[in-house]
Amino acid sequence: MGAWGYKPFDNDTAADFAGDLDDAPQSERIEMLRAALAAVADDVSSHVDGGGAEIAIAAAALTVQKVDGGEEFQSEVCGPSGELPEIPKDLVFLALTAVSRLLLKDNDLWDDWSRGGDGEEWLAMLQRLKLVLGKKSAASQESLW
Repeated sequence: MGAWGYKPFDNDTAADFAGDLDDAPQSERIEMLRAALAAVADDVSSHVDGGGAEIAIAAAALTVQKVDGGEEFQSEVCGPSGELPEIPKDLVFLALTAVSRLLLKDNDLWDDWSRGGDGEEWLAMLQRLKLVLGKKSAASQESLW
């Protein structure tokens, strides 16, 4: 695990994903986030590998980038430096689903972080991210009515 901290972009995989987002045309960035989140949220039949989980957490953090409380999950150093298009409402729900799945413990990151170090901080960060995603998702649902 090439991690140096418990926050969404404090690992090599997420930092590389941020670089890939910056290198991609603006028109492809939302679909890159969607693919990262769907890889975790949609495949409930198997154990989630660490790299996929790290990218999904980074993608989830980006869906709340401009939301009250979402600033905690951003990185000025390793996060993407390019602008993201407006985040579609369904992407926030997909992010919430992915993070909720990771909290079920069937993934390599849970296994790695539960062995010590900053494991409690990592878990608390993931729970806070779920809370912010839940608030954003609920607000998005209310605006539909």
